[in-house]
Amino acid sequence: MSNPIALRLSSSDAAPSARSRPKARLNGLIAGSRLTVARWFARSRQRRVLREIAERNDFHLLKDIGVSQEEALREADRHFWRG
Repeated sequence: MSNPIALRLSSSDAAPSARSRPKARLNGLIAGSRLTVARWFARSRQRRVLREIAERNDFHLLKDIGVSQEEALREADRHFWRG
């Protein structure tokens, strides 16, 4: 006696999910990389502006954001990939 459920299931029924896992993993890796690069660009831009403010000696603006000129320059000197 054959099992009717087993006859209805074939290897092609399970294959799409097995094939989509590497693609989903790749898509996740690409999305994560895009977010990282976007974060780096934003951080680089922020540090560049912070350096400009500190070098202009805009003490009122530095006081508004709560940092001294030395702290601003130290932060601006950090690499963009360092959080």
